[in-house]
Amino acid sequence: METSDLEARRQRQRETFRRVAAERLGRLNLAWIDFETKGVDPAGFLRESHTLKGEASLTGFVEVSRLVHLIEGFVKLVRDGHERPDQRAGDLILRGLDLIGALLAQSEPGTWPSEAAAFASEVQALLPPSEADEHAIPGGSAPAAPSAVSLLPAPPAERREGSVRIASEKIDRLRDVVSDMLLSHVRCRQLVRDLHHVRETAADARDAFASTPDSLRARSWGLVVDGLAGIESRLREESHGLSRVMAELDSATRELRMTPLGTLLERFPLPLRALARSLSREVRLDIEGEQVEVDKALLEMLEEPLLHLLRNAVDHGIEDAETRKRLGKPVEATLRVVASVAGQRLHLRVSDDGAGIDAMVVRRRAVEINLLDAAQADSAPDAQIMRTIFAAGFSTRRQVTELSGRGIGLNVVLDVVEGLGGTVEVTTQVGQGTTFDIYVPITVAISRAVLFRVGMGSYGLPASSVRALVEARSVPTVEDPDGPAIRYNDMLLPLLDLGKALDETRGTGANTRIIIAQSGADLVALQGSSDHLEREVVLKPMVKFFERQPLVTSAVTLEDGTLAVVLKATELVLLARSQQAKARAAAAEPPLPSGSDCLALVVDDSPLVRDIVAEALRAHGLRVLVASDGEEALSVLAAEPGVDIVLTDMDMPRLDGLGLLRAIRSLAQGGDVPVVAISMRGNESEKKSALQAGAQAYIDKSDFNQALLWRTVSPLVVRP
Repeated sequence: METSDLEARRQRQRETFRRVAAERLGRLNLAWIDFETKGVDPAGFLRESHTLKGEASLTGFVEVSRLVHLIEGFVKLVRDGHERPDQRAGDLILRGLDLIGALLAQSEPGTWPSEAAAFASEVQALLPPSEADEHAIPGGSAPAAPSAVSLLPAPPAERREGSVRIASEKIDRLRDVVSDMLLSHVRCRQLVRDLHHVRETAADARDAFASTPDSLRARSWGLVVDGLAGIESRLREESHGLSRVMAELDSATRELRMTPLGTLLERFPLPLRALARSLSREVRLDIEGEQVEVDKALLEMLEEPLLHLLRNAVDHGIEDAETRKRLGKPVEATLRVVASVAGQRLHLRVSDDGAGIDAMVVRRRAVEINLLDAAQADSAPDAQIMRTIFAAGFSTRRQVTELSGRGIGLNVVLDVVEGLGGTVEVTTQVGQGTTFDIYVPITVAISRAVLFRVGMGSYGLPASSVRALVEARSVPTVEDPDGPAIRYNDMLLPLLDLGKALDETRGTGANTRIIIAQSGADLVALQGSSDHLEREVVLKPMVKFFERQPLVTSAVTLEDGTLAVVLKATELVLLARSQQAKARAAAAEPPLPSGSDCLALVVDDSPLVRDIVAEALRAHGLRVLVASDGEEALSVLAAEPGVDIVLTDMDMPRLDGLGLLRAIRSLAQGGDVPVVAISMRGNESEKKSALQAGAQAYIDKSDFNQALLWRTVSPLVVRP
């Protein structure tokens, strides 16, 4: 064998080993955590490690083999102690597995890094002298302190994008389908030859019998017609057969992408263990249904929402060990993920036995950040109040930390789930725990959506988010103090104009039908749409241009090549609530004349936030202009030199708030216009930077309300 061929073969073997070893490392991490937290016998760990050691040795990864051998010795020592391992032992083993992962990532085997040598020395110091000699590794050095534990979970094993492990029976099924297609192809080719023969026969008959009697000519053409009819019948049968085979092929190829849910769930125990330790919590993660198979693409999309739910449970829901002990709960909390399949839908349940969610706290917080007004919050049932925790920017935690307080996590969960055409429900009991139920299609290849036009644009909603389509004339508009509404099934639903919400006022046709959209138990009526059509579609994630648009979740490619934007039902509900709150505030509080001669510019990339701040200013008599980012704001200032005050978000695309502040202060004219910075971060560092750049005031969005806004703005705009 040529040297180049031999080297290429060895390289393929190494790459295969790296892939297999990454999977074994994931199983070793899980087996150790089961031993550490549940006392499960580590026999499975030792079997897996023994196999990994042999594979590493055969493929030239000698340093991996030695390190695994050393870890085996330490695990046996801990097991023979007949007690669960302590935290130090757990950190040491997991650190060793991380080192194996680092060794596997090296481009070429054979290198022994200093970190591995230090780890080896540390473990050898804990082994009996006889075993320390057996597990000695060249190049050992003084013990090193364990590395810091990351607070942010990350998958323990390498992500292998584009690869799926396929069972042999699925390959056999696909092979059978391909065989049927090849046979059908042969039949079609024969039919083409037969059709060609009949066509030539018809041509010959036409020439030969041009001058023959009509009766003979009729018999000749009759033979041609009969031949064509026979071919047509066979072609029809073959077409039906091909349709069946194509459906079978579609089903088989979908099955090829089906992957056990465990390949995703096994990524979570290790980072959650680290997170719980960092927060002084003891948490056991129980997983059921990991054998359930789902589309690989769905698996990848579910990783982020599941990670947020699990992390929220540890950070927000589960109490620390001392608190649980005081409450009479087991010190070790239970976090459970259960997967099951009902029909063509996957059901994921994430539950914990922590503190639960206090509906009164959520009510107060929803009012503080203007998701609801006080009257709505007081009258709304707990189920409706709980839906607000999914809103963008909502967080019950006032202090932003590395883990929470930004109001992002649960909004991501809802965005992904509804973008997949699914639903998410939450149930909770104070002191007992919280449960999230997620329902999504088992495959993401095809979903059902309701498509429609608004103005000149094409839009859609997942079919699961559409309760009904009703004739506009059958549900007349009701004049309500909270704004326009319709009566539907004895319920008064807020009426949202999609043309205004989407800025699609041009080309809007007659409003003949109203969409009743649903998010959880909440309903909203949508007017201004036309050309409604429900069909199966392939949902595509939105490009970065739309990632900051709260109303948008995904896109659908239409037959003419254009895109239809798929909307989020939850954000439409929140927008309708905001519209109600503004209507109620306008009716209850007449505009104050003190700022009536002032012009304000509100800059924020969120249309909802722009709307809330602008309406609050208009309620005090200010005239308001808006811009979606810093660059657009500078264009507005150039065109409107009479702006009296600027209120700007800090985190925006293109030009952020800090850049806008500096640009305003550099202007030859209007450089002294007062600027109020408004931010979700709310940290002292950003506040200091904003004030140093020339802001007159700084408002934390988590503390935002209309009274605070006017107290901040009025000294800057009200003239004596």
